[in-house]
Amino acid sequence: MADRSVLFAPQPTGVSRWLPWAIVSVVMLLVLIFPFIVDRPRFWLPNIGVQSIWLGIIAMSLVFLNRYVGLLSLAQVTVAGISAYGVGYMVVTLQQDFVLGALVGIVVGTFSAFVIALIAARTKAIYFLMITLAIGQVFFSWASQAIEVTGASRGLAPIRRPDWGVIDLNDITTFYYFAVAVGVFCYVLCRYVAGSTFGLALEGVRDSPERMKALGYNVNAYRVAATTFAGFIASIGGILIVLDRAQVDPNVVSLGATLDVLVVAVIGGIGSLGGVFVGALVLTLLSNFAQGLTEQYMTLTGIVFILILLFAPAGLAGIGQQVKRLISRRRRSATDSDESSQDPSAAQPTEHAITEGNKR
Repeated sequence: MADRSVLFAPQPTGVSRWLPWAIVSVVMLLVLIFPFIVDRPRFWLPNIGVQSIWLGIIAMSLVFLNRYVGLLSLAQVTVAGISAYGVGYMVVTLQQDFVLGALVGIVVGTFSAFVIALIAARTKAIYFLMITLAIGQVFFSWASQAIEVTGASRGLAPIRRPDWGVIDLNDITTFYYFAVAVGVFCYVLCRYVAGSTFGLALEGVRDSPERMKALGYNVNAYRVAATTFAGFIASIGGILIVLDRAQVDPNVVSLGATLDVLVVAVIGGIGSLGGVFVGALVLTLLSNFAQGLTEQYMTLTGIVFILILLFAPAGLAGIGQQVKRLISRRRRSATDSDESSQDPSAAQPTEHAITEGNKR
């Protein structure tokens, strides 16, 4: 039976009802007109636009696991890198078509996430994080030395963007809109899965695994399935990396790349699927322009990261909720003050109670 408090809960009205939709509409409009409002599209579209999208997609896979399963994985970059290497091996080494290479890359990346889940799913918290980080570093070490498969430090190149006639990814504007479409697809898919019966079960596993186990749910199986799905999303991000860089090398799966994705997730909001793109945009802007402001550009990036953690613990995507809570708190304070001024007995409850007691 449904909870009456949920059924009869007050619905958002006024500004709180239409403001989120207005913000989303404005953001999507800016994304669509972005190629026409920048002064140097050949710089802005690949270095800011496309890079923010694939960084956001990989960070989204991390946020999905953290938000709905309660697991923080540092192997998402590794999964994306395995997918990218799958494309590179098929296209460069075996001279196959890019579409076939992309399909193989996604399959290989998703399967690697499944294997990682089998190894780490029985752990949680810091242990899950450390196991996934260790697996990532093992793969980085292997990719840096396996010259026959990965090309070692030289990598696999060139990986040319395909031309499908109507859609020519060699055109930078077309490639940007293609990346936007892929990013929207990943976001919608994550939201759909999160709202499904499977997603609700994942939240139960996150909140109370013991109770879910008592109800007959296989907790480890759900964790493995969720990690595999997140790996599928990260694998799609790996395909965009190959298209963006036209090559794949060990830098794709380095510790620095792993930390970049973690920073993106935290800046955007570790609990927000859409906020990761905001975090990715901030990081790409800093990495491209901070070097022109100061030689200590990594220090500047760290300062920005610390400031966001201090003043927006929920990330940039959570600022709106912070402002909303602040306004509500001030309204309640103002209301309480008005009621206290109108009712003298409320202002001095102790004295009023003593007086009434003496009268009796």
